[in-house]
Amino acid sequence: MGREKREPKRLRDGKAFHKKVQGDWQADAEGDVEVEKTVKKKGAKTGRLDVFVSEDGNEVRAIVEIKNSDWDAMTPQAVRRNVKRQARQIWKYIELQTMLDGICPGIVFPKRPDDVKRLELIEQLFEEEAIAVVWEDETTEERKAR
Repeated sequence: MGREKREPKRLRDGKAFHKKVQGDWQADAEGDVEVEKTVKKKGAKTGRLDVFVSEDGNEVRAIVEIKNSDWDAMTPQAVRRNVKRQARQIWKYIELQTMLDGICPGIVFPKRPDDVKRLELIEQLFEEEAIAVVWEDETTEERKAR
């Protein structure tokens, strides 16, 4: 009997989080929500948008990337590198869309970092890139209170 290779727990958890967030958007977002939307990138490559929201199938409203990043496990240098890499990925997808007026790029993470200074740094770096950050473990009231 051959042994099945099990995915690492972190990967399984990431996939489950990914599906949960996509399901939440499909259930609650206004507009036409597509998940796992394939888009062409420069050089005939393709990419995959985690969540793509449009109005009447035309005007883009939101592009959302879902990441299972463990910010607490990273060095400060790795935090900065990861934010920049993730922001570049999102903007590459946005550049491919034709109707950019009113677009809202965002990124969703399952858990805030434990260190408040690291949390603020991550949010600041994404804000500099004009990308909204959502922490799945934070309520709207908690966010407003910060």
